[in-house]
Amino acid sequence: MHEAAITQALIEQVRAAMPPGARLQRCAVQVGELEHLDPYVMQTIWQASTANTDLRGAELVIERVALRVRCGACAREFTPADRSIMLCPSCGSVKPQLLSGTGIILRSLEVERT
Repeated sequence: MHEAAITQALIEQVRAAMPPGARLQRCAVQVGELEHLDPYVMQTIWQASTANTDLRGAELVIERVALRVRCGACAREFTPADRSIMLCPSCGSVKPQLLSGTGIILRSLEVERT
């Protein structure tokens, strides 16, 4: 379950970005479709990992980012019907250039000054 390691790394990143003396209210992240992360599992780990810390009660909001590719042969942008092949529906080429749907991005922190 790589959700645990990813969520722990996210918590470390949040701590590093927090302004001194602030209390975290909400953390928003984007997770690419190809990352194969379960948002429910991530939120459960987040709650358990922050329960007895200064981050307790902070909401974790996860936005899924759909996979989009551009064909390297004909430049058509599309969402692949099969993520393992990424066959272009226009020309039949298998030369995908990933546009979105990968990575995990910390988008924003909502904090309350204390």
